[in-house]
Amino acid sequence: MCVTIALATGALTISADDDQSDIRQNPTIEEGRLSTDISYPSFINKDANHINMNGADWLDLQQIFALADICPVTIVHIGDSHLQADMGTAVTRQRLGKVFDHQRGRGLIIPFKLAGTNQPVDYSITSRTSFAQSRLLKLPWPTKMGFTGIGISPAKQDFDMSVTTEEFFDELTIYFSGDTLQLLSAIANGSPVPYITDASSKALHIHFAENFQSVDLRLKAPFGTAIHGINASLGDTGLAYHVIGNNGAAFSSYTGIGNVGNDISDFFEPDLIILSLGTNEAFGKISDRDFRNTIDALVSELKMANPDAAFLLVTPQECHRRTGRRRRKSFSVNANVKRLRNVILDYASDNGIPVYDWYKVAGGDGSSYHWISGSYMNTDHIHLTRAGYVLHGNLFTDALLECLAPQN
Repeated sequence: MCVTIALATGALTISADDDQSDIRQNPTIEEGRLSTDISYPSFINKDANHINMNGADWLDLQQIFALADICPVTIVHIGDSHLQADMGTAVTRQRLGKVFDHQRGRGLIIPFKLAGTNQPVDYSITSRTSFAQSRLLKLPWPTKMGFTGIGISPAKQDFDMSVTTEEFFDELTIYFSGDTLQLLSAIANGSPVPYITDASSKALHIHFAENFQSVDLRLKAPFGTAIHGINASLGDTGLAYHVIGNNGAAFSSYTGIGNVGNDISDFFEPDLIILSLGTNEAFGKISDRDFRNTIDALVSELKMANPDAAFLLVTPQECHRRTGRRRRKSFSVNANVKRLRNVILDYASDNGIPVYDWYKVAGGDGSSYHWISGSYMNTDHIHLTRAGYVLHGNLFTDALLECLAPQN
């Protein structure tokens, strides 16, 4: 069996008592390309940059990663707005891909723009067709919802979709809800290209004889069919790093979809599932007990569907909440983040689940002011700048590599 990591980052489906819910669900994310620089500011707690195993044993995972040249290693990273823009996770994807043989294509890409929200910069999914749009935190959903937290339903049964990625692919797998999804034609570089398809009740697999970075598809599906994402893959070995991030998502957001655990199992066969949630819950009124129950509900669902998977929890970092009125706006530390971070640490310890304490690594109490003054945190005092996400991605990758590719 080979590896998948599923990671979730916190957001809110519970009631909030502040006026920043719109910022968390519709953040302004800084664009731009990734920097290759790896330098850590003095406020980072480098001594804490390790995964606390809590008694778990990852020797099997180490062996699987060591065989990435002959074995497909798959990572699924589930989260909120910190992940939807795929900045820190892109760093992790690239670095792990270099260490463990190669990247097995771009992996999961999600039609965020067609659903009316922000999308990572290294791929595009476009169409001349209009779609009904469903987003995880925008209820009620006008389409069927899927494991990615996105659903788009075409207004016509015969519709087009263009897929472009920076990485090459030789297979596209389209995940959908509905009776059938059929490929009518595929065009690349202005000419029709040969393909072979096979389908299940939830996925259409399109196999190409060549490698492409861009393909125009013409598809057909009954009214009511909803598309949730596409896996752009290349080859059968190496690393696939899938990211599922939704603005405003929480632990309870993903359990609210239904069948997330089963879909992740069916589509990706995970060996390691990482959950890093809690930021958005900290902006609502939730008790320690209720928050712990939401953690357990998602972990239990994923464990039941993926009994052979290992787990990793990641804590959120300190951020601010807005205080005062709009014309005299000010910010202060959101103390709930530390409180819920401690619940995550206790839950992980009690259940023998490894945990990466990003709160502590990022600098701990009061560190948010350093992140702001150093231009690593956005002006909303919640999200990071691109430099901040790159910093987070590098630190997280260092900690993962220490466990998954230890040096002799």
